[in-house]
Amino acid sequence: MSHVVPSDGVYRIQNVAYPEQYIGLSLIHDVIQVVGRREGSVDPHIEWEIKTTSVGDHSRITMKSGSRYIGVAYTHVVYDDTTPYEWDISYREDGGWVLLNVSGFSLVLYLPDGYEETKVQLTSDGAGAMSYWRFIPVSPPSN
Repeated sequence: MSHVVPSDGVYRIQNVAYPEQYIGLSLIHDVIQVVGRREGSVDPHIEWEIKTTSVGDHSRITMKSGSRYIGVAYTHVVYDDTTPYEWDISYREDGGWVLLNVSGFSLVLYLPDGYEETKVQLTSDGAGAMSYWRFIPVSPPSN
């Protein structure tokens, strides 16, 4: 069965292993970090503008909040990119999606634990459900 890549729109991005955690932001040591955030967190930005940049065998998306994108610098997840950063996206049978960086390192986005403000990281081993994400629509997809 084929699964449709999330349409362009605004989403909360929920971790499958830790369903109370969503991709969010936190100011840690004067740097905005991409972290796990509970849905009711008082800190901002657990909503992401998703744009599909290609669909097919290697579907790709960008994830943006404000004017910044979730990206990768070497082997670290960053939020300070000002140019769109593409992620390969592929479906997993448990209802989640895997996000693979396209920089050549073959690393996937994952959340190592369910604690508030844990940094979202990259791993090469897949990490099972910790590297699976659900896209929960906040606003209707744009046309």
